[in-house]
Amino acid sequence: MVANNTEISQLLDSVGLIIVAIDSEQKVSYINKKGCEILGYKKESILGKNWFDNFLPEKLREDIKMVFSKLMSAEIELAGYFDNVVLTKDGQEKIIGWHNTLLKNDAGKIIGTLSLGEDITERRRTDEKREVLIQELQDRVSELKSMKMKIPICSWNKENMQEAIKKHYLHISKEGKCSDCLHVLKSAPRIKK
Repeated sequence: MVANNTEISQLLDSVGLIIVAIDSEQKVSYINKKGCEILGYKKESILGKNWFDNFLPEKLREDIKMVFSKLMSAEIELAGYFDNVVLTKDGQEKIIGWHNTLLKNDAGKIIGTLSLGEDITERRRTDEKREVLIQELQDRVSELKSMKMKIPICSWNKENMQEAIKKHYLHISKEGKCSDCLHVLKSAPRIKK
């Protein structure tokens, strides 16, 4: 049994990914329901429009149009996967992870692209936040390591470090040395030469 166009369209609309076909003239020849939802437009407002001029941020348009033109003339190969930004109706930029294939006619001539895209905006932002937090943590660890060099040896492993530091400086002021620090140094393992 062969599915009819309505059944195929319903199936493609049920997919949780953007499905978009762009013809060699850079116009949208097909977009599914999820694509319309992500972009914030009705299907009629997308079909037949230039994909690059209408749904990509201006700063990216010319470069991506040039790549697309080279794809259509078979000067370069299509990347099977890449991330790209799309522009929604309300001006938001969303990062989409695209899986792509070329569309060819019966004679083998390239006539467009078919792309399946996943909105990875939140995932990417979460990854960026995680990277910032990791860097902050690494900075704090480095800071703590450098601080440890300034903290008296006798207070390193004490639960109440403030009290241990006060005691250390009390010994220094009274005796000119800290007997607790000397004890730690004397009991430390010796490095043999």
